[in-house]
Amino acid sequence: MTEHNGAHGLKLQFFWLPVLLLIPGLISAFILGVQRYNVESANKSVELALDYGELQNLSASSGKPMPEVLSLFAAKGITGVAVSEDLLGDLANTGQAFYTVDTSALGPVTYVSIPERQLASRVFRALSVRLNPDMVSPHQGAVPQTFKVSTTPAVLNAVGVGLPQDAVGMVKGSGLDVIARLQNNPALTKDAVEASINELKSLGVKRFISNGDEVFGFKGLIPDAAKSINRAGMLFGSVEFSKQKGDAGMARALHSNFIRVHSITCAEMAGMAPSTAVERFERAVRERGIRLCYVRLPLTSGPGALETSLNFAGSVRSRIEGAGYSIGPVEALRPLARPKLLLALMGLSVASGLVLLAGSLVSFSRRAAVGALFASAAVFCGLSVAGEKGAQLVALASALIFPSLGVSVLAGPYFTGDKGIKKPVGRSAVIFAGVCGVTLLGALLVVGILADRSYMVKVNQFAGIKAAHLLPLMYILLIMAAGLPMFGRPFPEIKKRVAENFRGLAGRPLLTWHAVAVAAVMVLLAVALMRTGNDSGVGVSALELKFRALLDKIMVVRPRTKEFMIGHPAFFMGVALLLARRRLAGLLLVAFGMIGQVSLLNTFCHIHTPLAVSILRAFNGMWCGLVIGVIIWWLFVQPQIKKDLPDKSYAGK
Repeated sequence: MTEHNGAHGLKLQFFWLPVLLLIPGLISAFILGVQRYNVESANKSVELALDYGELQNLSASSGKPMPEVLSLFAAKGITGVAVSEDLLGDLANTGQAFYTVDTSALGPVTYVSIPERQLASRVFRALSVRLNPDMVSPHQGAVPQTFKVSTTPAVLNAVGVGLPQDAVGMVKGSGLDVIARLQNNPALTKDAVEASINELKSLGVKRFISNGDEVFGFKGLIPDAAKSINRAGMLFGSVEFSKQKGDAGMARALHSNFIRVHSITCAEMAGMAPSTAVERFERAVRERGIRLCYVRLPLTSGPGALETSLNFAGSVRSRIEGAGYSIGPVEALRPLARPKLLLALMGLSVASGLVLLAGSLVSFSRRAAVGALFASAAVFCGLSVAGEKGAQLVALASALIFPSLGVSVLAGPYFTGDKGIKKPVGRSAVIFAGVCGVTLLGALLVVGILADRSYMVKVNQFAGIKAAHLLPLMYILLIMAAGLPMFGRPFPEIKKRVAENFRGLAGRPLLTWHAVAVAAVMVLLAVALMRTGNDSGVGVSALELKFRALLDKIMVVRPRTKEFMIGHPAFFMGVALLLARRRLAGLLLVAFGMIGQVSLLNTFCHIHTPLAVSILRAFNGMWCGLVIGVIIWWLFVQPQIKKDLPDKSYAGK
């Protein structure tokens, strides 16, 4: 075994080997991070789309013709209009189509009669390609334009018959793009899928969003729909938070070549202030890579509805442009190159981090350390080039290792509470900055390992977000309870002392305040874990939403609450208390403050968030958290310590 080596468990001549092996992977991650930043910076156009049905309501309530309404919104920055295809059931409900039901030896038969000749021709063509051709045939009956379909009205009601030609003409005539909305139906065939997409292409449609709660082609025809969309040169719009069935499958089948859409439902808009909706669209564009805003209008009928809606559309445009984006045609993100050599080097960095983490706790022989380095390098380098699942495991390992490493190396030597100093604020700030720096090295590796378009559009995501929040905190609690780090001692002695420390901890009486404190911490951790992610399912209060909006206005990008108000101040004060020889309170606050470190790294695990936004969010969280921690220390903690020890330095007993 090696002799005691200060704060580090590895001998000095070996300690620098894993540090040196960190560097190639960090450089690789930086290269890939810059590539991602450049792709994001080149993708700054945003499209604004309205719903054709809502515009029809505005036209009727205002008395202005539809072309004029379209032109007014085009002048406000609207770039497109979403037009839903006609469903045969809608035509029947509005008296444009009539059913007569009969039966035959082969099953039910429905006779469809459409008085208007041009519409009848369009419906017959649509049914002939969207159903099995053998099911549809002309019928010579008493009513002109009648055809026979071998199915029930219930099936026919859900069959789309194409976009309304008059709507397409008016939208294009106003200089706006048509965004097609096609309805899925269970009778859809492979030929029907291709014919529907080709029809949209012939109309000059370049954007496509599925209508209803299923994507077009769900279930078994999604790959065929994706191929048809790509061949037609169209862009599919994936609506975030919509929960459309088959959306994830369509995104994968398109190989991430699509755009992300944000919309606010009519039900939400009914109870939402227009200013809140404007902020939500701007935040979706700036923070989540949304490039098509499907804008629902706040008012579509009544006095002043048109003016209100025009002002709302103009506000959305101004807010997005004010955030540094332009309104205009969008393209899908271009693919990123991610060479396997760079992935392997980043795997080597993660392996080096693991060896350094172990070396920050106990002393190793050189042979054991070299063996551990080679073994972990083989595992992580192999996983990093073994496909997305392997890369995700390496990214998760980085998220677990580096926040723990920073605390072990920089704060661990003070866990004993016997290295007090008189003025701990400056030292604690330096340690806090150093720990954040090590955590950010892990974040850089995560950014590099997951630098792929599929993560930027949420086809793939960082795996293990809950574990990345919980396990580093558990690690810190365990090493505190075990009495680590221990250096310069043989392993049997370390094992014996760790066991004694655990037995001593277990044998202590459990006081009421202990139980209350543990319960409170568990509740806070549970809430923090449940609220991870953009669509965590845990609601946010109206007061917190207002507070977040205020921070966005003041700081451009708001820091995470659990970082700057909880984790970072707690960690800073915990280290300061350890330096002031307040061991129990210091250890508890350092452990609790790990929330800030894991959240700091987690910020960079949301790859769909632009990298520049994540960097600014992390920076704002660190400096705000440090300032809050210093203020609390000076106002409340330091006076109490001086009161307890009026005539002694912090280094006193």
